[in-house]
Amino acid sequence: MRLRLVLGTELSAKNKIQAIGSLTVPVLRYSFGIVNWHQGELKKTRPENKETTTIHGQHHPKSDVDRLYVPRKEGGRGWMLLEAALAVEITKLVEYVDRKVRPTNTGCQNTPTQHRLSCVTDS
Repeated sequence: MRLRLVLGTELSAKNKIQAIGSLTVPVLRYSFGIVNWHQGELKKTRPENKETTTIHGQHHPKSDVDRLYVPRKEGGRGWMLLEAALAVEITKLVEYVDRKVRPTNTGCQNTPTQHRLSCVTDS
């Protein structure tokens, strides 16, 4: 819905991509730590994005879909890959929980096979 609203404006192509990055992607990124997203679900958005941009004249119907996600400096559109954004958000979430929940001086020894969050001390 937000993607269609942004693409329907009279902004330049570069400004539309920036608006998509600042208005539509954060809505999904907010849910990454809450909703259990699967990689397949995020990959399904690629053809939908191509179809929507083609309808609004921002992408040629026979152009490569991956071109949307190539950085602008390299000749692409510069869209953010949602799969990469998911990985970044989950990594930040785990680091935050490690830093806030588990104190550094607990004396707990985790083996490499144990999960990072398995050593939470009892108060």
